[in-house]
Amino acid sequence: MGKLRYLARVISGVRFDKLNRVLEKVKEKSGQSKVYTFFDILLCAAKYGSGYYDYLMFGFYDMNGRQRDTYLTRVRNKRVQDMMNDPAFSDEFDDKLRFNETFADYLGRKTLNGETATEAEFAEFLQGQEAIFAKINHGDCGRGVEKLYGKDFDSPAAMLDYIRQKRLVVLEHALPQHPDMARLHPASVNSMRILTDLVDGQVHIAYITVKMGRGGGVCDNSGQGGILCRVDPETGKICSPATDDYFNVYERHPDTGIELPGYQLPMVDEAIAMAKKAALVFPKVGHVGWDIAITPTGPAIIEGNDFPGTDLCQLAPFYPEKCGLWPYYKQLLGIR
Repeated sequence: MGKLRYLARVISGVRFDKLNRVLEKVKEKSGQSKVYTFFDILLCAAKYGSGYYDYLMFGFYDMNGRQRDTYLTRVRNKRVQDMMNDPAFSDEFDDKLRFNETFADYLGRKTLNGETATEAEFAEFLQGQEAIFAKINHGDCGRGVEKLYGKDFDSPAAMLDYIRQKRLVVLEHALPQHPDMARLHPASVNSMRILTDLVDGQVHIAYITVKMGRGGGVCDNSGQGGILCRVDPETGKICSPATDDYFNVYERHPDTGIELPGYQLPMVDEAIAMAKKAALVFPKVGHVGWDIAITPTGPAIIEGNDFPGTDLCQLAPFYPEKCGLWPYYKQLLGIR
């Protein structure tokens, strides 16, 4: 009955414009008819708890049932989330102002609360800074992030007024990047998403994804036009081509021309060590995706995501072996 209820929710909650785009993209990639794909999506929803976006981004159109059954679908991900994360602590991550206070020792930069800062405190915060990052609180996917330059405002007071009008109250100094991270796309702070799972006092690494900006944009999020690659945690090298939110695939960065598969990222071991240490701060939140930048002197946490989702880790170009993360979580959590 549970699967039938989920199937009914999938059907009732369908956004037909988005579903049609998925059907069109699957047809473009595989030649599969839209009618066949629609009913196959329903079958996968019933058997594996997947949504129509799962079907496309994982590449279910090019898999058999055994391969599909290895993927951490939206329903399975919710089960992992419920087992590992106590919702009473979710605001420790969703509230960026609170997060910056708690994890101040991991951030590698100064931050300021734009809601409560005085003009004098803000002016002091700006000293020596060509630009700062300003974010809305409780934002996600890179939405509500601006890079603000002091030269564009008449005074610190005018800049603070703008910040408060736009509610961009999470203020942070810009991080310098390690040259090997900046080479990928100099305009954005490129970061690694490192997923930690804390079980019985031990921190496990589920995956690492590197996120890069595009087109001169300041955000590395794919939702803001960025691209993503899979990273081998053992070697710290990129081990897949890149993809974006439109399912384009790139062997080289489309702006900088850097060849991506085989590219050595700097200080990956140090970033993993930082993520593992941060994962112990709130043991009741065991499943966290940490976005970590690499500065010339070491890693720095950008933010922690207590609902990291499944899209950054199982995109079809990342796993030509067509094996997802569900076996890992079944073994880790003793799920039958």
